[in-house]
Amino acid sequence: MYKKRYGKIKVGAWLTLEMNQSNAVLMLILGVAFTLGGIAVRFAVGSPHLTVLALDIGELLPPVWMMCVFWTVAFFTVGCAAGFVLGYRGSGCEVDKYKGGMLFVLLAVFELCWYPTFFGAGLLFLSVLECILILCLSICVTVCFSRVSKFAGMLLLMHDIWLIYMLILNFAVFFRA
Repeated sequence: MYKKRYGKIKVGAWLTLEMNQSNAVLMLILGVAFTLGGIAVRFAVGSPHLTVLALDIGELLPPVWMMCVFWTVAFFTVGCAAGFVLGYRGSGCEVDKYKGGMLFVLLAVFELCWYPTFFGAGLLFLSVLECILILCLSICVTVCFSRVSKFAGMLLLMHDIWLIYMLILNFAVFFRA
């Protein structure tokens, strides 16, 4: 879209044009809200250390503190991407904007439910199925959001890579147990 209108532009100028089309406050609100939701679920379920020790999977997983940091960053970026697209004022496809928004709500619910399924209840097979569903939903959200804004699509692409890693870990834990 920008290439047709402005020719070749630098990344900084492109990002400025993208940010001018969206609502930065909504982006931060959704990013922080989704992150706080993830943290609340984490504290409601409890520490993952007991499950890691009970399943004897400590050598399969990175340190728990590192996983917590990655989850927090992932939740923040997904929330920011959703806020960026839902607050987007540019002439994009409104259908993809709202379809992506509805899929984001499903994605958020399933992502917040995965932690209690795996660490709280220890339902390994269900957590693998849930992780597959989360990855499929995330890919659909990425496609919808990238049709509206390439920046939001890139944020979610990083999240999709994280989810592929999590799915591999889920399979490894499931087959190990």
